[in-house]
Amino acid sequence: MKPDQQRGGVVPLAARTSRLRSSAIGSVLRLAESPGIIALAAGSPARELFPNAAVQEVTDRLLRDDPDALQYGDTAGLAPLREWIATRSGTRLGTDPRPDHVTLTHGSQQALDLICKTLIDPGDVVVVDRPSYLGALQVFRLFEADVASIPLADDERLDALSTALRGGLRPRFLYVVPDFANPTGATLSLLQRRRLVELADRYGFFIVEDDPYGELRYDPYDRPGLPALASLSDRVLRLESFSKVLFPAARLGHVTAPAELAPVIGMFKQAADLGNSGFIERVVLELVTRPGFTDDLVQAARLLYAQRRDALVAGLRRYFGDKLDFAVPGGGFFVWARFPDATNADDLLTRALTHRVSYVPGTDFYAAAPDRATLRLSFSAVGPDQLTEAAHRLYLTWAERQDGVVR
Repeated sequence: MKPDQQRGGVVPLAARTSRLRSSAIGSVLRLAESPGIIALAAGSPARELFPNAAVQEVTDRLLRDDPDALQYGDTAGLAPLREWIATRSGTRLGTDPRPDHVTLTHGSQQALDLICKTLIDPGDVVVVDRPSYLGALQVFRLFEADVASIPLADDERLDALSTALRGGLRPRFLYVVPDFANPTGATLSLLQRRRLVELADRYGFFIVEDDPYGELRYDPYDRPGLPALASLSDRVLRLESFSKVLFPAARLGHVTAPAELAPVIGMFKQAADLGNSGFIERVVLELVTRPGFTDDLVQAARLLYAQRRDALVAGLRRYFGDKLDFAVPGGGFFVWARFPDATNADDLLTRALTHRVSYVPGTDFYAAAPDRATLRLSFSAVGPDQLTEAAHRLYLTWAERQDGVVR
């Protein structure tokens, strides 16, 4: 037993632990576990889309016929799956990655961790959108990055970013979710994409393109044919995940990196965990290489999520009218909303839970100076009727907060 423990003192922890913050989403989920709450907090895929039968069939066959199904595998990931990823990226995105540029990871979150290990020293600058994905903000802070919050999706010509770069800002990389961003649902325009890679090339920073929702474009008229950032520049590290289209329990994502970075990311991956579950990688490979399987699943997801988006939007419009501002996303899982009367969404949450509805306040999605009147509403895991009721419960919560009278 260590001396500190013997004396009953506090065990000293590494300095980096002071930068850890509990996830706002995790906190809300714990609060919302009781029965009857309609959960608009978690960005979880719809369980109705999970390929249970196919997974069971593939699992049974692998365990019966593949002697290496339960064996160790390549640290970088199953070679045939990395080859499939590279080929699909070339076909779908117009990129030309090599399989050895692809590293399979425990979801996109581990990919962010590996990228930071590769590129970030304490005090290095990382640029993020305002607001940005809170899971990414957690990782950047843990690595002691100087997180610069600059509007991207809301700045059509990226004037604020350009001004900051001309003024001497020198980021190691810029992190962005270009399609149906978490939390805002925003999509970068073609002009913004071209401008972004132009600035990256001019000022020498990398772009981390996180794309968990790109295939979930359920409005075909919503800016069709927008190129991936990775197809416009060789300074892009591209993150994708199987969680949103196949099933999240796989915890399988991947990062495709430039040639000079991929081997370093691979070494950090080896040091972290010696690789993913080879069994899960084999299951995923069997599923995605079945003719038409992935395309059919994506199409079903688009139809289902479009219905749910429409139900939530209709409910918010019906009950709130002009008392809640929000944009209608063309894909993804989220509606980002703001109370124009500056109602504090953090304070409102406790009352919302008494009305049996949950959401994520917008505060933790900001690297600095949060807009506390914002909130993220997830429609992906909730049926249409419940989404209408959730909008009603949220309105009742807000109405009570306004004047103490339920309208």
